Amino acid sequence: MKLNMKLKNLFHISIVILILFNSCRQDTVQNATQKKLIIRFNPESNSLELIGLANHVIEELKSDSLPDSLWTNFFAVYEDSNDPEMRDFQPAIEGAYTIEGDLIRFKPKIDFRWKQLYFARCYTKLLLQDAEDLIETRELFNSDGFTEYKFYLSKK
Repeated sequence: MKLNMKLKNLFHISIVILILFNSCRQDTVQNATQKKLIIRFNPESNSLELIGLANHVIEELKSDSLPDSLWTNFFAVYEDSNDPEMRDFQPAIEGAYTIEGDLIRFKPKIDFRWKQLYFARCYTKLLLQDAEDLIETRELFNSDGFTEYKFYLSKK
């Protein structure tokens, strides 16, 4: 009789533990899918920073030694055009790309000019999610395929 009661208690305790573990796992999946790409100026306003990529993407980019010319397929900065139809045909600004911890930094070859309008694009919104996240949530980001940041330098 005592053994039977101990087994029942052990069964109930194990169910409670499994429920707790499962609820913790769901919170981490929800937090991972809420991660967003952010493009911003660095504090000195001489380069742009891309933040919010999944760790596996950062590690993959670190292992591939991409030349700067191929980085523009992923993260590019452009001078904005007055003609909206020509905007998507602008050449990317030349510069250097570096990975520093969990961010990617773009420093232009020639400094950004005052009052010139620019825009930066990162073409990887779908890379924010791990394959496990896609399976778990069964959702993809609704986007037009890129994150964009418009900016210009103004006098301090």
